[in-house]
Amino acid sequence: MKFSKLIQKYADKFAQLFSVLSFVVIILLGIVLLIQIAKEIIHLFQIALEPTTSDIYLMIDKIIVFFLLFEFFMIVISSLKNNGHVSITLLMGLGLTALLRNLLIIHDDYKNLILNIVGILLLIVGMAIYRYFVHAHIKEEDQQQK
Repeated sequence: MKFSKLIQKYADKFAQLFSVLSFVVIILLGIVLLIQIAKEIIHLFQIALEPTTSDIYLMIDKIIVFFLLFEFFMIVISSLKNNGHVSITLLMGLGLTALLRNLLIIHDDYKNLILNIVGILLLIVGMAIYRYFVHAHIKEEDQQQK
């Protein structure tokens, strides 16, 4: 009995240490993402202000990269606010943005184009179902507790 209590004591200390370390790593990740977002904004303005730039796909690609980085940053903020937990809607939105970016890149390959469209459709339907059924259920429980 004494040995198991000792193991549990050290396991709790390691869990606390890893929790603090993960918190620090998430903060560092947020800082790195902010720097990358700033670089993308600067590069986007440089592309927009160049009079010879006629490649709209490059500009659209940079805009979508910005939104991907911004969504990652929002996930970091959500994780910090909710003790490491991330909302499923944020993750679905990130997947949707990634599929839309991929859709813009692979506009010549019809097989991958159709697969991306099906993936986007499934994510949108999944998000609608999740919001309708799960959020409605959570809101009802919150109102019943009040």
